[in-house]
This record gives sequence, structure tokens and C-alpha cells, in this order.
Amino acid sequence: MTDTIMALDRSVRRIDPDGHLHVERCVLSAAVVSPYYGREINGAERLGLEPDTIYWMYRDAGALREAASSINGKPLIEIHQPVSADDHPREITVGSVNNATFQAPDLIGELAIWDGDAIKRIQDGSKRCVSAGYAYETVPETGEINGQRYTLKMVNIRFNHLALVEEPRVKTAIIGDSASPNIMKETSMAAHKPMSAAAKVAAALKSGRLAMDASEEDIKKCMDEDKTDDDKKKAEDESDDDKDGKKAEDAKACDEDDTDDDQAADEDDDKKDEKKDDKKGMDAASVSRLIEDAVSKERRRNKQAQDAREAVRPLVGDVVGMDSAGDIYRYALKQIGQDAASVHESALPALVSMAINAKRPERPARLAADSAIDTDSPLAGASARRKA
Repeated sequence: MTDTIMALDRSVRRIDPDGHLHVERCVLSAAVVSPYYGREINGAERLGLEPDTIYWMYRDAGALREAASSINGKPLIEIHQPVSADDHPREITVGSVNNATFQAPDLIGELAIWDGDAIKRIQDGSKRCVSAGYAYETVPETGEINGQRYTLKMVNIRFNHLALVEEPRVKTAIIGDSASPNIMKETSMAAHKPMSAAAKVAAALKSGRLAMDASEEDIKKCMDEDKTDDDKKKAEDESDDDKDGKKAEDAKACDEDDTDDDQAADEDDDKKDEKKDDKKGMDAASVSRLIEDAVSKERRRNKQAQDAREAVRPLVGDVVGMDSAGDIYRYALKQIGQDAASVHESALPALVSMAINAKRPERPARLAADSAIDTDSPLAGASARRKA
């Protein structure tokens, strides 16, 4: 068997001659703010935390940097479970972690996955996220990171294991992504950025102004009607001096080219006809692509909204009159007394899941786990089942 190089996203995966999977670069954890229930937090009783209240905790960058070496050589396991030499879960150990380094804000490392079933799940995408399990101390501290406020901070972190999970707390901890995406906000630039043609079509589809099977003529008309004020203003702002200068240049060019006009007339007509034909073909192709992109975007938005309705049903029942996933999640959280107005949309599903799980009794976790909570799985703190 020869070595096979598989590129996915920005990282490189390699299958060695024995069939083992090697991931050269993967986000293991990150110095970000994450939500935790009081009952999950180490030292909750000492700090007077309410078990069913959500607290925002900051994984301290300095603590992660100091703890980086402690994850080297630790096992990669199928579920979250504290490990030790005296109680090593052989049946669920599928690989190991090495060469961890802190590259703010991420803790980056290499993975080796030995188990064939685990490799298949990673390759088909059914379980390609990772979540670190670690011991830590909680310090009360108020601050803000990337616009997200926190009231508690994790320090003195010591890693115990890394688990394969379906949904991580650290959203960038995905096998295949070599680094976290650039999430810097460019508010001032976005405010003045003209709407793209695809976005215009998508907005028209959403509002019902365009049907899903709209003709090319209707699409073009929609885009023409939606010209931005910036474009109009730009045309109006052209100075009279510039216009006069252009007229003078055009007149001079006409005088110089009079002798050639008659000879080139026929050739110009032919070229114009060819350009019109080419432009017509290009316009048709562009419109087709715009329609496909817009319809795809609208279907994706509808699916996200439907998924949100399903997710919040255990909390608030059926939600009607809302077509935005973010609005649906925030509505459900508000109904149970949680203000999520300032929470980033990517964190809303985790908050809803945590609120649902709060209704069920669960054992408090002995170690911090970066994965999203699911009380129906061993991630909630239950020990792994061992094979007979």
C-alpha cells in the first residue's frame, strides 16, 4: 500500500501504509468565551454559582499556552471520559495527540488515528470534531473577548484527553480545519458595501417578489431595479469640468479619425454584432448562475429555520411567524428567561441544547469538556460502556 495524501480544507490528512490516519494540523482548543451551566463548573459551590444558570467562561490564553505540552501523548478517545494509567479505557481509545503548540487564539496539534471505524467516521464527516477534556481552576473575573463578555476565567489548565465529538464547544475544533477562520468584524466597510447580484436575487426570492421559477427577464429586471444609492450618487457626482474635458477629447478624436471611419464602418458593424452575441450568451450564463445561487441560498435558509423550529420545540412548542433561525433560537431562549440578544448566532443552538438538557438530571462533570452537551450520550458525564 502506498501513502495517500488527502487534502481537506486547509489541513493535510495522510493515510500511512498501515491504514492509520495522520492529521498534521488541527485546532484542539481555543482561548475563547464559552457557555457553561453552573453545575458543570469546577468550584461552583465555593463561588456560589446557580446549577441551572448559564455562565460565560473565558479559556485564558496564557493558561492554554502553559498547558500546551500537557496534551502531548494524551489519548484520543471516542467519548469524554477521564483517563488514567490505572483506569485506561482501551476499548474506546482510537489514537493520540502530539506536537501541540499555542498559536493565539488556538491550541494546535497533530493527531494520529489508529482505529478503522473512527477513521471512517472522520472521513465521512459524521464525527470529525474534537473536544478537549481537562482539569482547571475557576477564577471570578469580568472581561470581554471579541465582543463576548465573560464573568469567569479558566486558569491552571491541565489536559487529560481529547475526544471525538459531533458538536464541539470550540466551533473551530474540526478535523480538517488547520486554523480558525477570520471572524474580525468589518462593520464600517460592510455598511457601505453594495449588495451583490446574487444577494439581490436571494432577497427578492425571500420577500416573494420573485418566484423560484422566475424567468431570466424577471431576474434582470429585479437587478436593474435594485441599483444602489452609491452607484447613482457616483454618476451624479461627476464634475462638469470632467464632462467638458471628455467632450473636447472626443471631438479631437473624431476629427483625427474622419478619414478612417468609412473604411472601418463595415468591420466595426461586424465586431459589434459579434460582441452583442457574446454578451447575450454571457448574460444568460450569468443569470442562470445567479438563479442557482439564490435558490440554493434560500433553500439553505429555509432548512436552517426548520432545524431551529425542531430544536426549540421541547422548550416552547411550535414557533410560527418567524423565518430566521437566529430569531427562532432567540425567541425560545427569551421565553425561558435567557436574554440572547447579544449572543453570536453560532452559539445559539448550543444554548438551546443546554436549556433542554437542564430539564433532565445529570451527573456533574469531573473534568471540563469542550464538546456541546448531550445528556443522551456519555458526553454528559456517564462512564463509557466497556466491551465484554
